Amino acid sequence: MYKVGIVGAGVGGSYLAYLLSRRGIDTVIFDHRAPHEKLCGGAVTPKAMADFPILQDLACPRNEVRDIGVIPPNGRLAAVKLEKPLTIFNRRDLDYSLLKMARELGAHFRGERVQGFAREGNRWRIFTDQGEYKAEILVGADGAMSGTRRKLGISTGKLDCFLALECFLDLTGDSATFKFFPDLRGYLWAFPRVDKTGVGIMWRHDTAKGIDIFKTMLRHYIEVRFPGYFKRISFRRAVIPVFSAETFHGQRICSDNWALIGDAGSFVDPISGEGIYYALCSADILASCIAEDSLPYYQHVCMERIGGILLEASQSYRYLYRDEFIGTMVALVGKSRAMRGIVSAMMAGDIKYVSYRWRFARHVIGFLAMLGWSEKDQ
Repeated sequence: MYKVGIVGAGVGGSYLAYLLSRRGIDTVIFDHRAPHEKLCGGAVTPKAMADFPILQDLACPRNEVRDIGVIPPNGRLAAVKLEKPLTIFNRRDLDYSLLKMARELGAHFRGERVQGFAREGNRWRIFTDQGEYKAEILVGADGAMSGTRRKLGISTGKLDCFLALECFLDLTGDSATFKFFPDLRGYLWAFPRVDKTGVGIMWRHDTAKGIDIFKTMLRHYIEVRFPGYFKRISFRRAVIPVFSAETFHGQRICSDNWALIGDAGSFVDPISGEGIYYALCSADILASCIAEDSLPYYQHVCMERIGGILLEASQSYRYLYRDEFIGTMVALVGKSRAMRGIVSAMMAGDIKYVSYRWRFARHVIGFLAMLGWSEKDQ
């Protein structure tokens, strides 16, 4: 009998196993695929690196990027020098390193596929393709298409997600790129890792375009930006759940003896698609609740600590993804040091979306006023 059974050994599940094992809580973690490379940009913000120092200590390679390019719809690239670097990991390495640290502290790992589970009083029987286990608490950390979430009867709305495509190129670099397209609530990214470059695109599920269109967008970008590589690529696709304002108050992520973390709990920024930071946050909160025997309070604490940030992003989403907003912002990036500072702060995770909108609007007004004064003065 284990105290906690975790389904999924990604960032959230492995970090949770590490935190629980450090507290002496008997934990078992299941994942028949671990470690494996996931469809993920792999970029970790400076805020995440600062809030979770364990990331600095991991014995795995990473690439630090300070130069980014932002390409608006129907516009030219604007370059930004980040004040704090983005840290880009291979997800396979990141997940494995966290899992290894958890196992070194005593967490039990089973490379088995969880096929089902059943509640027996205050305990769970967990059935895998190789055996049966018992645990007092069940945790779903099995990602966007969480089987744990589905078996618990927690639904996910079709509109509460991004779809994504990604491929890898056998080249490295020292700058990242974000490219936006007309009428696309999403973006294309090119992130250089230590051994390759990931190029992907994500878009809201409600976008009225077929997947072939997005494959064409990726192929065209690669052909132009990285000539000679577009013939040697293969695409992977995935679903990315996002935090939704519409389901904010009704979404269940815990009970008296189960909980969901990370993507399984829809803790993903609906503007940036960032999930690693929130997987770590939710794991940290849940570990404390389990250690303090206060699991039913997990949802409340999550909503208090990170739910407000994600709710704000959900409410700002449509405003920030308007073509005219992105176009104006990028145009000002090329002309204004203050605007480059705003973008740098946003990339670092150090700025709230409401504050970002207000600072942007104030800066635009000030910039236009300056232009008007200059013309009059001349």
